[in-house]
Amino acid sequence: MYLKKSLFLACAVLLLAACGRKPDALDPLVDIVTVQSVSGSHHASYPGRTEAGTSTDLSFMLVGTIDRMLVKEGDHVSRGQVLARLDARDYQVQLRATQAEYNQIKAECERVIAMHAERAVSDNNYDKARSGLEQITAKLDHHKDQLADCILTSPYDGYVEKVHRSDREAAAPGLPVVTIFSSNGSDIIINIPETEYGRRKSITSCYAVFSSMPGRQVPLRIKSLASMANANQVYQMRLALQEKVEDITPGMSVMVYVNYGEGKQSNEVLVPAGALWAQAQQSYVYRFDEETSQINAVPVTVENFRHDGNAIISNGLSDGDLVVASGIHHLADGQKVRRLTDPAEVIIEK
Repeated sequence: MYLKKSLFLACAVLLLAACGRKPDALDPLVDIVTVQSVSGSHHASYPGRTEAGTSTDLSFMLVGTIDRMLVKEGDHVSRGQVLARLDARDYQVQLRATQAEYNQIKAECERVIAMHAERAVSDNNYDKARSGLEQITAKLDHHKDQLADCILTSPYDGYVEKVHRSDREAAAPGLPVVTIFSSNGSDIIINIPETEYGRRKSITSCYAVFSSMPGRQVPLRIKSLASMANANQVYQMRLALQEKVEDITPGMSVMVYVNYGEGKQSNEVLVPAGALWAQAQQSYVYRFDEETSQINAVPVTVENFRHDGNAIISNGLSDGDLVVASGIHHLADGQKVRRLTDPAEVIIEK
């Protein structure tokens, strides 16, 4: 009997002790952050590749057989340099025949002109002689041009990217013989998502960082931006180097940083990506109430995920709201929590 009373008293003491514990001592500790409006500038980074600023497939304007290729892949070429020659024997024979015909008609025309001056021939014969000379002159010029077209030259300073034909192979108009690219500089190609395409008018500056030049920021300017997304739902942007950089050739990998100005919508805010959770295809965050220490699930609209680990929210939150930043999968709607530290602010890049 005495033992039963002792056990009863001990349980009563424990129960009273438990009831005397502060109610928030068992509430989970969470990290709380203060969301801020996307009112300052931010940047995004994109992987890219270099491409030739100008690339040209060169071909002969005539049908013939290549007599000799004079360049190989990787060669530097200058404007006007001969790259390849056609076998020009047929065109040389044609030109010599036309030249002889021209000499004959020209001599006859000169006699008619002289006789016309003395009124020895009619105006009609004079006009026929002049017309015949004009026709043979045009034919002679055409055959001279054809002979000149047997030589393929470079239209600008650059490098040979690819040689498509070799000696004694056939050539024809539109059939590439050699591809060259300009040595004036390479362009950079990146792909931007639809969300950032909508912010294109707020782009303030761009720069590139090459792995071969760590720490150096090469300024860029936008040359073009596709107005239609490709099959991957991204938009291709072409950028040009604003300064000459040695040893930058087509095909290199590069990281491009794009700086944006004011956000597209003034009600957009930033939250850490780790604060988001989803249910039934709807994104949520836990908003913290300082007065009650309770959290409430709030549906939000996610516009985009930034490369700094934050998400852009366009609906559901306001500037200054407090949200749980991490450990969200162990919490429940309406649950009381304790703040781990003082409120932290989302850092917005200025």
